Parts: sequence; structure tokens; C-alpha cells
Amino acid sequence: MKRLIRNIQQSLSLRLGLLIVFIITVVFSLLFDFLFYRCKLYIQHAAIDRATQLLDNTAERINGIMDETELVTNLAAVTVPSNLSPDSLLVFSRRTVQENPFLTGLAISMEPYYFPEMGRYYSAYSLRYRSDADSLADHVDSITTVREGPFEYFDAVWYKTPRTLGTPCWVDGYDDYNEGTLSSPDFLVSYCCPMRDAEGHYIGSVTASLTLKWLSEAITDLKPYANSSAIMVGRDGTYLVHPDTAKLFHESIFSAPAPEVRNQINAMGREMLAGHSGMTKTTVDGQPAYIFYRPVPRAGWSIAIVCPESDVFARYNRLLMAVWVMIGVGLVLLMLFCYQTVRRAVQPLRQLDDQAKRIAEGHFDEPLPQSPRHDSVGRLQNSFIQMQQSLAQMVSDIRLANEELEQHNEELSQAYQLKLQTNSRKTAFIQTMYHEIRTPLNIISGFAQILAASLHGLPDEEVDDITSRMKQSACDISRLARQLGEVAKDNPPEQQITS
Repeated sequence: MKRLIRNIQQSLSLRLGLLIVFIITVVFSLLFDFLFYRCKLYIQHAAIDRATQLLDNTAERINGIMDETELVTNLAAVTVPSNLSPDSLLVFSRRTVQENPFLTGLAISMEPYYFPEMGRYYSAYSLRYRSDADSLADHVDSITTVREGPFEYFDAVWYKTPRTLGTPCWVDGYDDYNEGTLSSPDFLVSYCCPMRDAEGHYIGSVTASLTLKWLSEAITDLKPYANSSAIMVGRDGTYLVHPDTAKLFHESIFSAPAPEVRNQINAMGREMLAGHSGMTKTTVDGQPAYIFYRPVPRAGWSIAIVCPESDVFARYNRLLMAVWVMIGVGLVLLMLFCYQTVRRAVQPLRQLDDQAKRIAEGHFDEPLPQSPRHDSVGRLQNSFIQMQQSLAQMVSDIRLANEELEQHNEELSQAYQLKLQTNSRKTAFIQTMYHEIRTPLNIISGFAQILAASLHGLPDEEVDDITSRMKQSACDISRLARQLGEVAKDNPPEQQITS
């Protein structure tokens, strides 16, 4: 790793290539981040529109069936009181179910002892049984019509609710099972309409039933994405439709949500029960998800689609992955291209670097080829060649000057040695002349002292001898002085010294 880092630090072309790729990566990352952010917002809005459209379509589908159910039930509540008899109620109930295939059952229930001969209870109930099939056209229906009782249907939600309210209403899902009576194997939801006589007295109710299974199929068809699911809650938040059937009628939307999403789920539940539409982003089963909800106003119900975020942004994530792979491959190719381009561009610089090292080692005269390029690098290379030639010439001149200086120094050394020899000979000559002159001077001085001390006491012969010697010594001194004068006159100082 250290070697790789060192190679990168030493390679100009690689560093320039990496710098170019880094700058391009930063610029493209910012650009793609912005584009993908906008794309994600667009996909999110598209998902909201898609889910909302599906919710609206399903709500309209449910509303259409509910409209027909209400129309049939309201018509029966108006028509039945005009021809009240036990047998006519049975016939009317059966015919109504036969003529309206969307109905699961129809019950015409009378107040206690309305028909005294029939006792306390009388309810004409027709129930449709459907065989399993993939489409409504393939169903094989069988209808059973009975007189219900005796059982206290007066306490049943489908009878007590309209009697208490005094107005038509929808009731939430309920279990129709009563032991010993005609019952649907499925949970039912019912529209209940009170019946009144000519004086306006309450005489009974007409109850049209739809299977909750049919509603569940209509709602679970809401699958905008592969892993999406649908729910429907009643007026109190109880699940009427849920992918987990164990929660139906036993749990509500407020039942034990995860602590981290409790506030979000509770707020959404209140919005749904208030009849509002909207969207919430939360966590479902540990996965981020979007929940889109819409009310079914007339029944007080609310339907919702749960869409995992991974499904909503599946195409976006695949696109993002593909783009990043393409970007990665593109950056690698760009890196190679930049490396090769920069390497060719800086090749003359590498040659200059190598030549500079050779020059630093003392090889000044190695030639460099002229560059045909006219850019800055080419001009730099040609200028370096001119500098190298000038440097080589200067080095040659310096070497020549050094050689001349060495020769001159040698001559100076020889002259210095000669001067030393001359000074030595001069010193020896002076010492010799000093002794040559001193000897006659001593003689003259000694005889002069003798004569001065005892001139009259000496014999004439001895005086003559002394004076003769003194004269001879004076002649010798004169001769030496004359020789010195002649030597100084005939020879320059160097010649005198040399001789």
C-alpha cells in the first residue's frame, strides 16, 4: 500500500488523472444527486397519484354496490308495507335476492307479534350460497328462503341499530351464525332500513346483506405493487379487512402498534375515523412503507393501501443501481483515458527530468531531440535544450579557464620557489660579503688602536708594517666596495639575486 501511494506521489500523470476524475466525480455526483432527488420526488408523487386513483376507483366500486343495495332496500321498505302477509314477505325476500346478484341475503323482520298467528317472531330471510369460482359469471348460486325464528333477532345489530336510530344505516361486519338458524358462513355487512305503516309507526326493518369476503376481495384487488396490501376499518377502527384474518373483528388499528411508530399510527387512525383522506410514511413490520387512506363516507368505514417503500421505489432503485454501475465503469474508462492522455502530454517533462538528473551527475553534453510541439510543454523542452547547450558551452569555457588558471598557478608556484632560492642565495651572498668586509675592518681597527695607544713606543719597522697592513686592508675594502658597485650597476635586482 505504501509503495502504491509512493508511486502515485511520484507519478505526475497518475496524480493529474486522479485529480481530473475526482473533479468530474464531484461535479457529476452533485448533478446526479439533484436529478435523482427530483426523480425520486416524481416517483413519490406518481405513487401517491396511482394509489389515490386505485383507492378512488375501489371506493367508487364499493359505493356503486352500496348505492344499488340502498336503492333495493329502500324500495323494499316502501313496497313491503303495502302488501303485508307472511307468505308475501317470503316471496318478496327470495325474488329480491334472485334479481340482485350482488346481494348475499335479505331479511324482512317484523316487530314482536306483528303477525299474531305467527307468534312473537317473524322474519323472512333469503340467503344466497355461492360456489367457488374465479368470476361472478362462473358462480353457481343457490338461494334458501326461510322464516327465521324463534330467536331474539330483536337484539341483533342489524335490527336494533335502525330501530334505535329510526333512519336507514349501514352496520359494521358481524358474524351471522346462530345455532339452529339459516346463517352465512362468512361475516356480513348490512344496510338496514326501518319500515313504517301509513301512520308512521315502526313495524319492522329490511336488512340487505353483503359478505365481508366480497368486500375483502374488492379491496385486496388494490395491489399497485407486488407486496402491497389493503385494509379496511370500521367506525371504531376495528379491522373489517386485513391480510391477517386473525385480526378481523378482534383488533383495531390502535391495537398495540410498535412503540417507535405508535404516534404515527394513532394519528393516522384518528384521521381515518374522522373521514379524512391522506398519506402517511411509517414503518410496517420493520420495513419503511407508505400508507394511503380514503374514507367510505356513507358507511363510516375507511380503506387503506400499505405500499412498502422498496416496492414504490423498486424501479428507481434498479435505475439508480444501473446508473451507478455505468458511472463506475465510465469513471474507470475516463481514468484510463485521462492517464494515457496526461502521460503523453507530460512525456517531454519526464525526459527533461531524466536529462536534468544526468546533468546533475555531470553529463552536460548529451543531446536532446528537438520537440515538434508548439504548446507550452514543447516550448519548455526546446528552451531546456537551448539552456543545456548554453550550459555545456559555459562548462567548456570554465574548464578552459580552469586549465589556464592551473597553468598560471603552476608558473606562480615555480616563480615562488625561484624567489625562495634567490632570497636564500642573496642572504648567503650578504653574509659572505659581511665576513669579507669585516676581516679588513677588524685589522684596520685593531692596528689603529695599537697605534693610538703606543705610537711613539713602537719601532719604526713595526709601524711601517702596521701601516702597510692597514693600507692593504683599506685597499681590500675599496676593492670589495667597487665590486659591489659594479655588480649593482650592471645587474637588475633579480639578476643580481639570480647571479
